[in-house]
Amino acid sequence: MKKRWKILIFGVILSALLLAGCSGGGNSNSKGKTEVSLLIGKEEIAKELDETVEKYNDSQDKYIVKIIPLAGQNATEKLTSLYASKNAPVMINTGVYSELSQWKDKFLDLSDLPLVEGIDQQYLDAGTVDDKLIGIPTTIEAFGYLYNKDVLDEAVGGNFDPESITSRKDLEDLMGKIAKLEGKNAIEVSPMDWSLGAHYSNLLFTNQSEDADKRSTFMKEMQEGKVDLDSNQVYNNWVATFDLMKEYNAAKNGPLSADYDSATLGLANGDIGLWFMGNWAYPQLKEANPDANIGIMPVPMSDEENGYGNTQISIGVPQTWAIDASQSSEEQQEGAKDFLNWMYEDEEGQDYYVNKLGFIPISKHNKVEPEDELSKEVLKYLEEDKSLEWMNAHYPPTAFPAMGASLQKYLDNKIDKTGLATELEDYWKSSAE
Repeated sequence: MKKRWKILIFGVILSALLLAGCSGGGNSNSKGKTEVSLLIGKEEIAKELDETVEKYNDSQDKYIVKIIPLAGQNATEKLTSLYASKNAPVMINTGVYSELSQWKDKFLDLSDLPLVEGIDQQYLDAGTVDDKLIGIPTTIEAFGYLYNKDVLDEAVGGNFDPESITSRKDLEDLMGKIAKLEGKNAIEVSPMDWSLGAHYSNLLFTNQSEDADKRSTFMKEMQEGKVDLDSNQVYNNWVATFDLMKEYNAAKNGPLSADYDSATLGLANGDIGLWFMGNWAYPQLKEANPDANIGIMPVPMSDEENGYGNTQISIGVPQTWAIDASQSSEEQQEGAKDFLNWMYEDEEGQDYYVNKLGFIPISKHNKVEPEDELSKEVLKYLEEDKSLEWMNAHYPPTAFPAMGASLQKYLDNKIDKTGLATELEDYWKSSAE
């Protein structure tokens, strides 16, 4: 979903090789290793995954993993075309729940993997469809406001404490203080459809109630056309917070021209104070500025101090690893399992999983703890039970592009709040058809 790495330099050459060797007949290379193709679904870690795969390939003599880049497509589009052309990848980095369910008849049951024993059932549920484990959760991720602590320290005239922000009024005061600093902007709003349509939209759904059943009921009622968003208090709060982001947006004059890279550089270099994004951006932030002091804080949704949603961040399983069962050989499937077991069970693999890919460990078997402060902060929110459900994990596959497009229109002032409500209601009613 995150589209930082659009095209790998060697993409054309690699794609040509993979067409011959994704599965089926092209099972080994000149060194006699069985080839295991891997479709990446997280382009923002493409470079780091390349290095991880290279280390794995050098660590043993039986298998060689080769990455298939998305090259501008999303994972579902790419996977659909590869299955249609009988070139299905052996291993797939894909979504959870509804996205996985599209491929439930093509993916392998992975419940026999040794690594499964180290992962709590609450996380394994993200890769379970019809009581069958077909996706191994990659990690846990969190999103909220990433912040540059040095900028916020300067703005408040002391040591910024994220726990001091307990309401939208607090957030507004903070943004105003940042904006008064010379050469600083309070926030940059990234207009990508996945950021707006999957992540920001999550706050609309997860903030409806502290009760999980009531949250699910709200989503169902959206599909049944029973919700009037304009009269929904959470919707109005959700839009009010977004309006605040629009008001202080560094790209206010051209809101759709901003991109992932510009916000990465802006936050890392202290040109902006806040960025609505997730901890997956940390490797790029540190690459842009190794001295950047990055934290994460909630996105307040109301003016009620310490109100529900104002002091929690969204934490969940973003994606899973799946293995093809329909076009790959048994030997290739064993190679894919070996790679996954190496990352989750082998200490060298765990080191790359944590310190190269930047993943927060999801397995109790993991012996390598995160060293970066951002991962530690996320774990602290989790330990203190200050997390919000990823309701977006239950969206239909078309939800985030559709809602993202509507939020882009609102960000660009092409529709008003009522128009946004109408478009969201219309999408959810159509998603049930």
